[in-house]
Amino acid sequence: MNLRAGSLLTFLLALATFKPAAADDEELKALVKELAGQVKQLTSRVSELEQKLSQAQAAKSPPSPPTVPAQQTNAASALASKPASASPSPMPFAKAAGPLPTMPPGITGSALGTTQDNVDLRRAVTVGDVKGSFKIPGTETSLAIGGYAKLDAIYNSISSGINNFTDLLLVPSAIPVGEARQGEHSQVNFTARESRFWLKSFTPTAWGELNTFLEMDFYAFQSPGDERATNSHAPRLRHAYGSLGHLLAGQTWSTFMNVAALPETNDHGGPVGQIFVRQALIRWSQPFDAGGVPLEFQAALESPETTLTLPDGNRLTTDDDRAPDIVGRVNYTPTWGSLSAAGMARLIRNSQNTADNESSRWGGAVSLAGRVKTFDLDNIRFMLNYGNVLGRYTTYDIFNDGALEPNGTVALFDVFAAFISYQHWWNANWRSTVAYGFAQADNPAFVAGTANRQAQSVHVNLLWSPLLQTTIGLEYIYARRELESGESGDLQRVQFSTRFNF
Repeated sequence: MNLRAGSLLTFLLALATFKPAAADDEELKALVKELAGQVKQLTSRVSELEQKLSQAQAAKSPPSPPTVPAQQTNAASALASKPASASPSPMPFAKAAGPLPTMPPGITGSALGTTQDNVDLRRAVTVGDVKGSFKIPGTETSLAIGGYAKLDAIYNSISSGINNFTDLLLVPSAIPVGEARQGEHSQVNFTARESRFWLKSFTPTAWGELNTFLEMDFYAFQSPGDERATNSHAPRLRHAYGSLGHLLAGQTWSTFMNVAALPETNDHGGPVGQIFVRQALIRWSQPFDAGGVPLEFQAALESPETTLTLPDGNRLTTDDDRAPDIVGRVNYTPTWGSLSAAGMARLIRNSQNTADNESSRWGGAVSLAGRVKTFDLDNIRFMLNYGNVLGRYTTYDIFNDGALEPNGTVALFDVFAAFISYQHWWNANWRSTVAYGFAQADNPAFVAGTANRQAQSVHVNLLWSPLLQTTIGLEYIYARRELESGESGDLQRVQFSTRFNF
């Protein structure tokens, strides 16, 4: 009996109890029996009407969709909630799971966040073949996006000059010496120019992996920005290359440079003595074994650019090169670190568009670099570089590739450059790096005293990463430059930085 019928019976029974006391018991029993029969009929009628109402409502609803296997519905739900990019790191990626199944016919695209019917996963944004990437719809290409936003707050003991970007990163050749040290002292700068953005793509082909990489920051020295209002800075191309299998072509780090050996510093310039060059090149990388030891050989032709020291000490950039820089390198990557040995041959040439003044000489340079694990996460990083055409490849072009004698003949001279650093991890979130760098040129006797002869630097920092995508740190830098004449100048810098990866 439902609620309404029960209430009616209760009400009727209550009325019956209020009959006159003289009423006969038999009459009372007969009345109760009659009322009970009426309540039963009312209850049956109510149930019948409720059943008809339910059938009418069901007739107006659309038919239920066919059942989807659990594996397919789970894949669609995962795809709807998957972010476009899950990893901010530009380091090598791990392979992701295989392709997701296709939605069966008749299932609408609502599970994928779209109103279009009969959508299959191959036409939607799906998880890419590498971690942190996504598939470009309708293609086999996986795309990854990343970068970071970085703030540098810098105190300099002495300035390099008005709107000079060398006040934002260590460029030893810009350290004031002599009368230039009468410039501005105790300068403070804030900048976000190191912030960068990159795109990577990965496409499987019958010829091997087809990969591309494009990266930009805002350190174009031609665009110092207006600090009075907007602080706008022009983008600068850092990397733009593609690779297919063992072949790479485009602009990236020189093959003569071991990126894994660079120390971690707030300073974008890094220590004196490092090899630091990005340029256009063509490179072939070939893995091989030597006595069971896995190695990799790289050979490259790279963009040439000759810089010469004039007899008066000034620089001449000839832009008259006729042969690419030729680089070969062997890489060894054991479990305890990374080592590389590189050799380079360069044609240093000068021509003032007349045959009488043309002069050129071939020279060479070598580099040994590496990163060696010590205790736990601690490591030592180093570079040792020597040669008579090392020039612009080291210490932000503090030395030239050769010198020009008064008669126009190119003379080569030896350069030695090196650094060593130690990184200590205090715990999983805190770490410090101490780095010392040194570079010296054996300039020819005819070069003026204003030519750079020697430079050195020290970096000490404390970095904190409360999250994998975040680094906050404080760094002290000391650097010194000495000229051929013996004049020298030093720089002290304190740099606070925040970096947020995406």
